[in-house]
Amino acid sequence: MKTFAIHLLFDFKAGLRDKTLLIMNYIFPLGFYLMIGGIMPKLNPQYKDILIPSMVMFTILVSTILGMPNTLVTFRNNGILRSYKINGISKFSVLATQVISTIFHAAIVTIIILISAPVLFNVRHLEDIGALILIFIVMSIACSGLAILIGIISDNTSVTVIYAQVLFLPSMLIGGLMFPSDALPKSIKVFARLLPSTYAMDAFKVLAVHEKGLFDPIYSIGILVLTGILSYILSLYLFRLDNNNSSKSKSRFLALIALIPVILGTLFI
Repeated sequence: MKTFAIHLLFDFKAGLRDKTLLIMNYIFPLGFYLMIGGIMPKLNPQYKDILIPSMVMFTILVSTILGMPNTLVTFRNNGILRSYKINGISKFSVLATQVISTIFHAAIVTIIILISAPVLFNVRHLEDIGALILIFIVMSIACSGLAILIGIISDNTSVTVIYAQVLFLPSMLIGGLMFPSDALPKSIKVFARLLPSTYAMDAFKVLAVHEKGLFDPIYSIGILVLTGILSYILSLYLFRLDNNNSSKSKSRFLALIALIPVILGTLFI
């Protein structure tokens, strides 16, 4: 446990010292939050109602999907993962410290947004902080799991960028962050249901704002948690110390199992 705590503290500090991680964990999310907070409410006054949750979800997406995979790939390609194994650090510890430290950073940014949004942009204080905390946790589980899985199956950082953008860009455009998912055309709503952010934003709408959503929040939370758990399990199973793996094609195919919950959500709810 002491070794795990030391490793976790090291990863947390790395998120502050490493320029790339600092950008992904703090500068990019907070800079985008300030820009969107200054522009969107003027274009659409109703956006104030979703400013806080949308920017919290954005923070999670950036910190996990855009930030975590490259770190794992760099560690593997530079021999750091093999060095960890030689020194007795398990693959579970390697993945767990990455997940926990990243979620810690996202939580700090979330607190900054919660405190500053009412002051800077005249946004109402959230009445149900508990609902936001719940959605933050389940969204973090889903996105960190997918981010770890992307890092596991990618051979280099160029590939992680492609995989990450396939998830990140649609989440921004049709995942409920910029405008409500129920305002989307029917044809696009189908694709939006493949995105974790869609379920997170809809669950927040029902639980915190007490408005009618597209889905039962129990289903939304279940889909996010199952997506994360499947991703964690697959990441442990497909974990590689280097790229000399004869089953790389099989590994990438198996990673698609993590998408089963959102696919079932698209088909049946």
